[in-house]
Amino acid sequence: MGIGYAAIAIKAGMNPLQTISMSFLVYAGAGQIIAASMLLNGATAITIILTNFVVNLRYFVMSTCVLNKVKNTNLPLNILSAHVTVDESFAMFSLSDDYDIWVYLGIAITAWLSWCFGAGIGVIVLDLLPVIVTNSFNISLYALFVAILTPAVKNNKQIAVLVLVTAVLNIILSQILGNWSLIISTLIGALIGMYIVDDEYLISGDL
Repeated sequence: MGIGYAAIAIKAGMNPLQTISMSFLVYAGAGQIIAASMLLNGATAITIILTNFVVNLRYFVMSTCVLNKVKNTNLPLNILSAHVTVDESFAMFSLSDDYDIWVYLGIAITAWLSWCFGAGIGVIVLDLLPVIVTNSFNISLYALFVAILTPAVKNNKQIAVLVLVTAVLNIILSQILGNWSLIISTLIGALIGMYIVDDEYLISGDL
């Protein structure tokens, strides 16, 4: 995924330093790929920032859950752990029986450095690969979301309907609102989800 992000970022006009720095400073896989894709399509900075804010709101919840569980921590470590919290590190920590802050940071920083290393590899090898291979990395974002959504869609028809409705909304609104369509369709989809998705399903941890 880090290599895939680098492929899109370079294609969008970002230089190698900007591409790798974004992984170190921003570190939100889907958010970085979305930002690079929107930049490629000529989106404005404010649109990219607002889209990422909406897409990455879940990290507020994840960071709060982590900070409520970890032990032997302090403010600087809390700030660092919040920066390196992503879906994968949160999931692994949730399955762990050891809630020491250093255990979490070990998991999260390993994932963070792996992503940055992937972006670095991408910057180096993309010029050496055939065009057909580098272009194929552009589907990495879609592959990521398919992988995330498939288990939930298979297990719950309400989620499947919600995904379909949000996708259709985005397609329709994109003809009117351009790059703002992703923000609006995501917010409308979340609002609809509040009413059609069972609370028991969300609490169970399946989504």
